[in-house]
Amino acid sequence: MNGISWIIFIVIAILIVMGVAALRRFWDDEVNLSDEDIALERRMSSLNREQANRRPDDEIVRLLRGKEQPTVGDGEDE
Repeated sequence: MNGISWIIFIVIAILIVMGVAALRRFWDDEVNLSDEDIALERRMSSLNREQANRRPDDEIVRLLRGKEQPTVGDGEDE
């Protein structure tokens, strides 16, 4: 390899190292959450759990079938 080839090799190696460092820095900024962000995530998770567990499954099925009140023989096959 002559001198120009080594220079090109070194420049490309430096660019690759800089690219990896920039990606690492970007990734660290995206992954690290502040205390406020963590608290917000917990509040949202708690709210979602409360909303999901508000109605029993059989009531949800009745509502989806269009029946507001349970009827006699609901779920019985003859």
